[in-house]
This record gives sequence, structure tokens and C-alpha cells, in this order.
Amino acid sequence: MCMPTSKKASASSSKLTTVVTSVGDASSSSSAIIANNAYNNNTRPSKEETKHIKAVTSTHSDYVRNTDRDLLWFLGPAIICQLLGTPIYAIYAIGIARIVSTRLTLTLHYHFFDKDNYLNKLPQKQLEREGDDYLVGTLLHMYAQIPLQWLFPAMFFSDASVIGSSAIRTLFAHILLVEPLYYAAHRWLHLPENMKAMHGFHHLSISTLPSTSLVQNFHEHFVYVAVFGPAFFAPFLLFGEMHWTVIGAYLVLFDLINAYGHMNIKYRHPIFTSKYSPFQYLFYTPEFHLGHHAFFRANYALFMPIWDHMFGTWRAYQKTDTDNLLPAKQQDFVFIGHNAGLAHFLTCPEWNVYAAYGPFRTFNYLPYEVEFLLCNLVGAFCRMVMSAYTCSRYMINEKLIGRVICICRTPIDYVDPTRYPLVNRDIVQLIKTQYKAHGTRCFGLGNLNKMKQLNDGGQLISDMVKADPYLKDKGINVWTGDTMTAASVYHQLIDLPGFDRIESIFFVGANGKIGNAVCAKLLASFPNLKIKIYSLSHTLDHPNVTYTSDLADLLNHKVVVLGKQLSLRKYAKALAPARGASSKKSEMTPYKCRLILDYTVPYVPIDLSGFMNIEHHQIAVLETSPNTSNFLKGHYDIGFGLQQHQIYPCHAGCIINTLYGRDTDEVGEICVKDMMTMWKRGLELGLTNKPLKV
Repeated sequence: MCMPTSKKASASSSKLTTVVTSVGDASSSSSAIIANNAYNNNTRPSKEETKHIKAVTSTHSDYVRNTDRDLLWFLGPAIICQLLGTPIYAIYAIGIARIVSTRLTLTLHYHFFDKDNYLNKLPQKQLEREGDDYLVGTLLHMYAQIPLQWLFPAMFFSDASVIGSSAIRTLFAHILLVEPLYYAAHRWLHLPENMKAMHGFHHLSISTLPSTSLVQNFHEHFVYVAVFGPAFFAPFLLFGEMHWTVIGAYLVLFDLINAYGHMNIKYRHPIFTSKYSPFQYLFYTPEFHLGHHAFFRANYALFMPIWDHMFGTWRAYQKTDTDNLLPAKQQDFVFIGHNAGLAHFLTCPEWNVYAAYGPFRTFNYLPYEVEFLLCNLVGAFCRMVMSAYTCSRYMINEKLIGRVICICRTPIDYVDPTRYPLVNRDIVQLIKTQYKAHGTRCFGLGNLNKMKQLNDGGQLISDMVKADPYLKDKGINVWTGDTMTAASVYHQLIDLPGFDRIESIFFVGANGKIGNAVCAKLLASFPNLKIKIYSLSHTLDHPNVTYTSDLADLLNHKVVVLGKQLSLRKYAKALAPARGASSKKSEMTPYKCRLILDYTVPYVPIDLSGFMNIEHHQIAVLETSPNTSNFLKGHYDIGFGLQQHQIYPCHAGCIINTLYGRDTDEVGEICVKDMMTMWKRGLELGLTNKPLKV
């Protein structure tokens, strides 16, 4: 359905405001700190207070650790213990307990405290760095335990009757030894040379997460082994007994309390903030340690701020970014998502924030049939307790709130036609519940939720809403965002160098509504362009359009466009005869193909080994241009599974419709004349196609 030409849309356009800011990675000096709201006007240190601090450039900002052998490192202690004849169960019981508690804390913190704070930007570099390193310390401690078990077996395997007394002794050792040792070591780590060599790696994380507490430079872990070891080593030396369960409980509890200090939350109960309360000196709050990350030269203590009070390094800090959030119940737009398999589930930030960025990770260990079957079982279990799950909310142009909400449907639900009515029912039910709870009237449909087979590109959903006794008069708008996707694909093609001189292109998926719209616009703009479509059904009637059932014919065209997912086996079979062939005209088996442009979601690379001159690229991905426009604010730039500052155009198109106050549905076939209007609006908001590096 085409957009109406209304004054409302143009009025909204004239009111658009853009916030110019430079939001960099956490390593990009003070501009990143201010952008991430680590400082505020009440607690920012003065020049006089910071003049003694030397400016030190970290050497770790581009550090990348190879994680390919992490599983082997985890299994290593088992082999060494077998050779030394020392038990392995204590090592793995402690290690696994720490890993599980860390992941659980990270997930629960995101779910219940952080995911609606759209001002807490989590940069991709920070998440990649922390995701690679937050379990290194746990693995290192597993290896450190091996020689201790071998040399001092009574330190781990005394009689179970000593557990109670050992726990009390460990508590006192922590208070009397670990706390002052840590304060001294922490101040030593903040000397400029040590900050540059080690501790600066930890402070690269400005917007901290619970597991940031475990992210350290490799050499710094050995400093902490020496600092924390006395908690159970001193009682053992004094009394000759200790038990591994006490050591394990201490390490798990230590991790949890340390994670609490790195939670990006404010907790200001008077028992912890009043100067007359002893707990202000004996136990810290997250804001205490967030102050350390903001000021660098203050609040050095571990869990007991008394040491900073004693040595004059205590400073008050108040986290203020959550004070200006829009109301929790405000929800102006909902993008209705779905699950696309176990691999998709594992990359959701609700499960693992460290997997939020980057390309969609296909599941490489199971055939799709097995993966989808397992995912179907997970989906059936989830539907027993909930019909949908909510993801992070985000802010649009400083005034509106959007959110992704996924129905609990998995790939088999979109493959089996008998389940289509159930999927459509769930979509309409979600629309109804969100309107009742938040008054939300604007809804977008994710990729599988708008399939032609499922609901005729959203048309059936629109009809069901209009026929629903409750929703029919509520002014509900249903959008696919496909107009923006078609505009993105079209401009990606015409912006190719020399595209106006290309004689023909090969198109897979041209019979879909996006492909139809792109072809119609191309044929109108380039009258001499010929389009070869891979399909058995002929839907485009044009003298420049021909059809083929031979997929290998793509090699005869310089540019290939993929808009429909085919089995990788089909490509392998079609390309096999020409694999390894030369593309030189002088050879007997030349091929013309140079560029395969793919707008399918999820993007799955094709095996092009043996074709030295063909490049396969994902297209229809927009960049949000954060240096010139900040109309979207959220944890992960809205588009899960992409790089930072990127978003899928269908999602962006729905957001643009919300912002411009569109009051008609966008379902069914694409209105070609609207493509240029949507593209212009996107450009005004700083959206551009991701550049192709060809």
C-alpha cells in the first residue's frame, strides 16, 4: 500500500532534529567517557584534582585473543592431573561453578536491570574484547590449583568436618589480609607504567558489565593470584587444614560480589550511603566502584571502602544516566521478531550479550534438520510459560520508544503450512496485548513473520486486525518495511562503479515482492538493462526479462543478485563443473561473474573456492552514521546479528514510518513510487548503505 501524501508526514519531517555526537569505543579517550555518561556535572573531577595524572595511551585497544583452542585449554587440567596423580573433581567443580555463576549473573543483570537503559551504549570493541577474555582468569586459576593440590593435598582434601571452621578463618583472612593487600596492589596498578602495561586493559571498559570484573590483562591475573591466595593459604599454614569446598565457595562468592560492583546500576539505601552507617565503610555499592572507573584515581578498595576513607581516596559518585529515561511504560513501536534456529538463539543478547554483534552465526555442528527439530522442542516448552519474549527497548529521535518483541515460534512453524494459522494468531494476539499494556499502535513484521506463504506479505495480518472486534477501531498500523529494503537494494546496485554500462544481471528471487519492485525500478531507470531470472514461474512480463531453470547460468553475468535462500548444495552442484576454471577470455571455459550481491536474511556465505575472481557480499544493510546522526539510541544499534552502527532496512523502514507518523498499513506488494521517498527520508536521518569493499 502506497503512502498517503499528507501534511502530517511533512510536518513530522520538518520537526526532525539530529544530535551530533561522537560515540566511539571505550578506548577513545574522554569523548567516549562523556558520551557513555561515565561523568556527570556533580562528580566530574576538576583540573586541579587531576593535574597529577599522567596521560597514558593504552597498548591494548587493538588486542585480539585467539579463542579457537579455549576448549583444549579447559580440558588441559584433566590430562595434567592424570599424569601427576592428583584428583580432578575439585578443579572442575570449582571451575564449572564459577563459569555458570558468571554467565547466570551476566544474563540476569541484563534481563532485570540493564536492557531497558537505552542510554547505556555497549560498544562492539568492548564486547568482543570482554567476550574473549572474561573466562581467562577462571581457566588460569584451574591451572594454578594443580601444583597446589599436588604439593599441599591437605589444603584441599582435609576431612569434611573442617569445612565450617575453615570458612570462618577464610572470612577473617579476607578481611584482614586480602582487603588491605588489594587496596595497595590496586594503587600500584594505577601507576602510569603499570596502567599502561597491565591495568589499562580493564579500564578500557567504560560501560561496565558484571563480567567486566573478570576482564584483566593476562599478566595482571598473576598479581591477583598473589593478592587473593592468602584468603585460604594463610589459614592452611596456620592451622594445617582447609577444604576445597571452602576454596570453591570463596571464589564463587568473590566473583559474584565483584560482579555486583561492576553492575551498571544505582543502589542508594541509607544503610550503605549514610555517613553514620558502618556499612558505608564495610561494604560497597556499584556506584562506589563505578566512581573508580570514572575518576581512575579514587575508590581503590575491593569490597570495603574503609581503606579509601582511611587514606583519603574516597570520592562520592552518583550514576545519573537513568534519571532521564523516558517512562518505562512508553512504547511507541514494536518490531515483531521470531526465532530462526538454535544459532539465532545463542546470539541473542538476552542469553549472551557478548554475541550481540557480528554476522549471524550459522550452526556448524548439526544438520539444519536436527537443529530445527531441537529448536522446535525448545519453542514448545517456551510456549507453555509465555507466548513472546521482549528484547531491549531503544529511543527514536530523542522522543519515541521502540522495542523488539519475538513470538515463541521457530523455523518449523514457518515451514509447516498447517501451523500458519497458529503463527498468525500469535502475531495478532501480541498486537492486542501490547496495545492493552502500552497503547502501542505501530507494529513491524520481522523476516519470517511476513512471508508470502504465511500471510501474503502481512496482508492477512492487516485484515485480521481490521476484523478483530477489539482492535478494529484502535488505529493499528502494520508495516513490513520492505519498501526501504527494496530502495536499499536498488541503490546498492546503481551505485556500483560502471553499473550503467552493465548489459545484464542474474537475479535469484526476483519473483518475490522485493525482487519485483527492484526489477521494476531498474527497468524503468535503465531501459537497455537485461535481467535473467532463475525461476520456473514467470511473473514479470517485460521484453528485457528472461527466465531460466539453470542455476549455473549465473556465471554468464557479471553481477548476480540473490533475494531468495537456496540450499548451499544447489550452488555447489550448479557450480561444480566450472570450479577451478579460468575467467580469462583466452581460455576455453571462461566465466563472466565477478560479484554476487546477497540480501537474504540470514546471510550465509556460498563456497566459491576455485573461483578466484568472484566475490560474494551481503547487501541491504544500513549504517546509522553515528558521527552525523544519533536518531537511534540503544545497546546494540537495534539490528541484532550485525556490526555496530548497522541495521536491517526493513526494521529501519518501520522506524521511519513511526517517526513520520504514517497512518496507513505497508503490507502486500511494494509501491515502487514510495521507494525514493523512503530512501530520501532515510538519508535525512543519516542512514546509508553499508559500503561495498569490492
